[in-house]
Amino acid sequence: MSFSFAQRLEYEVIKGDKNVGYMIAEKKVKGDTTTYAIDSETSIKMLLTFTVHYQLYEVYVDGRLVSGHAESKLNGSSRTKSKVWIENGEYIVEVNGFEEHLGTNPITYSVPELYFSEPGTKEDTFSQQFAENLIIKKDEPHVFTLYSEDGRNTHTYAKGICTHVKLNRTYASFYFQLKQ
Repeated sequence: MSFSFAQRLEYEVIKGDKNVGYMIAEKKVKGDTTTYAIDSETSIKMLLTFTVHYQLYEVYVDGRLVSGHAESKLNGSSRTKSKVWIENGEYIVEVNGFEEHLGTNPITYSVPELYFSEPGTKEDTFSQQFAENLIIKKDEPHVFTLYSEDGRNTHTYAKGICTHVKLNRTYASFYFQLKQ
């Protein structure tokens, strides 16, 4: 008999006092396999309207990342495409056609899991978009900040689930708010 579990979190994307998009994060566990899927779309109007659509999919077996792919589109055109896989025991990440070899250390925690559980004592998390581990710092109880070249994401948790993310970017700040 195989164990099955699924979790779906829906977030509104808020800028100022306006809803400017959505994010859906899904986690499915079946036996020894865990899959993550993220789908988000955000439209921000400055001088022009910028619509970013992001999709990610990752597969873990026995708690170890084995494959994944992601794509970010700006106004319908692909901006970033990435994929990760294991070949001859080594992780390879390809971002926009450029491959990087990451070594053989197992990847056991990546960005999608940040929505489903508090990082606890973890100090980093793998990002296939950036092809590296990103730093996570605990700011206070149930509040953690993730640092990347895009900016800072501050995650707030209640009962182990991410309820709120503040995204600080050079061009704007906006929030992901868990729908109740």
